[in-house]
Amino acid sequence: MAENLHLPALLSSMDSERPLRIAVCWDHSGEEAVYFAGWLAQSLPVEIRVLTTAPRPWSLRSTSSKKYKKWLEHTADERTQAVRKAMKEYVPSRAWDKEFVVFRDGKPRHKLLKEEIKRFGADLVLFGSKPRAAKGRFIPSSSADALLRSAPASAGIVPRGTKLTKKGITRVNFAFLDTAEAAENSTRGIGLAAALALTLDVELRIMAFSPEETYSYDDDITHRPLVDEWNESSLALLDRAWDVVNNVAHDLNISDPHEELKNFAVETCVSSGGGWRTVVESQNWKKGDVLFLDSSPHTKTRKGHVYIGSQTAKFLNHAPVPVVILRR
Repeated sequence: MAENLHLPALLSSMDSERPLRIAVCWDHSGEEAVYFAGWLAQSLPVEIRVLTTAPRPWSLRSTSSKKYKKWLEHTADERTQAVRKAMKEYVPSRAWDKEFVVFRDGKPRHKLLKEEIKRFGADLVLFGSKPRAAKGRFIPSSSADALLRSAPASAGIVPRGTKLTKKGITRVNFAFLDTAEAAENSTRGIGLAAALALTLDVELRIMAFSPEETYSYDDDITHRPLVDEWNESSLALLDRAWDVVNNVAHDLNISDPHEELKNFAVETCVSSGGGWRTVVESQNWKKGDVLFLDSSPHTKTRKGHVYIGSQTAKFLNHAPVPVVILRR
């Protein structure tokens, strides 16, 4: 296996010989997003930069005034100190970007953040949950919600109060949330998950989820055939996933993963039931889990950008582990 891990499918540029660039969006939940970034740094070569913003006071609209400059200096210093404290606590020094914190004032916040994500050339942008979310649940801020549908990078979320193992990633998960959409997509997402699991020599779990609320049915008579059809589609997708895993192993010059690797194993499962909470909680989750999803298909989403549809948004509210939504 290679000494350094690189994930070209996550990288925004063609240069796979550099660390993964992670932008952390800092707000009331910024510390948890920094914690997530630091956890990824235990397993991956990364450069972490924290992005923070503040609305400019109406009384300081003139950017040339002494009052504005004093406010800007004070606010930037205050944010820098808070970010530095969190970075020292959660992120190894090797993973700090040289410009580890960037402060911008003005609004709208999501546009300022998007500009800085582009300037950094970020491959992955991370968000924590709003404080009002229940422990283990994710509720996006308004700016996070906007960027989850437009960021020029893959996007990661971490549920509130999540406790992660100090060992870093110990299992990679990939999930299909809609078999009809998944059938139209490429196998890129599964391939990335497989490459990561193979390179780290950890378990790989591939899941197909569907709550009853995603079915289109009028009554119980039509309900059962649709469930059967969904289960058949899911099993077909999981069969295809096995082929992708084998192809990725071949590309990594691993002829027999189960013989050559100590911990690598593949698990597949189908989960359906009454609502996202039911199907998610029916599965076993670990403190070393990271879950990958493909972006939802959307005609207006440009290549290289992320987009979550309504079903993915509902799923994220119940996700008990960190999730990475892959850019298109």
